[in-house]
Amino acid sequence: MSNKNLRLKMYLGDMLFESIFKYVAKDYKRRIPKLINLVKRFSPDEGTDKIIRIVEEYLQKDPAVQRLIHRVFTDYDPNYASRIFANVILNVGFFWIYFNNQNSKRDIPTPYTILISPTMRCNLQCLGCYAGNYTKNDDLPPEIVERIIKEGEEIGTYFYTILGGEPFVYPDLLDIVNRHPRSVFQIFTNATLLDERKIERFWKSKNVVPVLSIEGGKEETDYRRGVGVYEKVVNAMDLLKKAGIPFGYSITLTRNNFDAVTKPEFYQWLADKGAFFGWTFLYMPVGKDDDPSLMPTPEQRAEYGKFIRRIRGHLPIYPMDFWNDAPYVGGCIAGGTRYLHINHKGEVEPCIFAHFAVDNIKEKPLVEVLNSQFFREIRKRQPFHENLLLPCMIIDSPWILREIVQKTGAHPTHPGADDVITKFAPILDEYAKGVRKALNPIWVEEFNKPLPKEEKEKAGVE
Repeated sequence: MSNKNLRLKMYLGDMLFESIFKYVAKDYKRRIPKLINLVKRFSPDEGTDKIIRIVEEYLQKDPAVQRLIHRVFTDYDPNYASRIFANVILNVGFFWIYFNNQNSKRDIPTPYTILISPTMRCNLQCLGCYAGNYTKNDDLPPEIVERIIKEGEEIGTYFYTILGGEPFVYPDLLDIVNRHPRSVFQIFTNATLLDERKIERFWKSKNVVPVLSIEGGKEETDYRRGVGVYEKVVNAMDLLKKAGIPFGYSITLTRNNFDAVTKPEFYQWLADKGAFFGWTFLYMPVGKDDDPSLMPTPEQRAEYGKFIRRIRGHLPIYPMDFWNDAPYVGGCIAGGTRYLHINHKGEVEPCIFAHFAVDNIKEKPLVEVLNSQFFREIRKRQPFHENLLLPCMIIDSPWILREIVQKTGAHPTHPGADDVITKFAPILDEYAKGVRKALNPIWVEEFNKPLPKEEKEKAGVE
């Protein structure tokens, strides 16, 4: 298929999907088969055909999927949701698969998403955050952000995750987003700057999915983020729900908020407020106020994974655990395997938490930085452990990050970034032992996988 014909097919697919989605929304239980048939028509290959058949079966038989579909068609404005889901299903989904297959023949990685932090400025001072004190002069120029997205779309990446800092202090953000209506922009925000005027701007391209940071209830959120922040987050949720815009939540799991975020009623409350999905990330000691004592214990990390797997499918919301869900994506996906991060200086990092780089996007095209020696070395060594519940080269196998940085000459991207491979190395090595002890039994018993080789050798098992 020529590039011109493919782009035309994508455009027509989006337009048709939006129209039929709005039609289906009026009587979705009866009309969903028509939407499925349309999706089948725009499948780019046999592999995607198989995925569609699996999804179709889930839609027909799985109550958990049916609960989420009910929310898609009843909780959100069909004029907004139709564009979001057209982009997600067709561009971010099926056409990404096609581009990935084609690019692999040319040894070009195709990130599923590109993370961009256009600014590190923030109006909050959260406990343990990696953001620091920055000025507008430290921001990534808007023309560079624009170029990253254009070059990403050229190779098939139509999903952009915007972070910071606080993204909504970056004045050009929504102008850039509005110029790329066929891509989806997942914007992580502290929610304090979301008001009716800003939310109204989402409607111009209808491709923004905000992800609101929350640490649990009022006590936990205000403790880490500042007094009064919880109420502002709740108010932003109410505004988004009123506008009919799908959104998500983001939790940083620490040793302190574990109890608050392991209650099913908390996630039911998030669903009732309008959240459709959410992310949980482990606290990582990689910032200006880095503090390893805030990390959840290995036992808490293991229990949180069990908790999420237990409630998922029983509530009308889709919670995701960035670490404990790693087995479903084959382990670590950093270094361009499925994502990368470009910071406010243009430095190209393998991961939002691995603050090391060898390249700057200001100096090289995206395709070139994706194939740096640094990224190639990371991809060559993935997965970093047989137990995919231990995916991370920073905290689960920290000696691997140290080896790769030394071998490739990657430099820390801010003062203190190298603490994870120097000052905190003994602490993280000890933590890695603890998570093996906590998570290897789960890998064997719950995931029905063999005991990792290193554990067999310790036990003297053949």
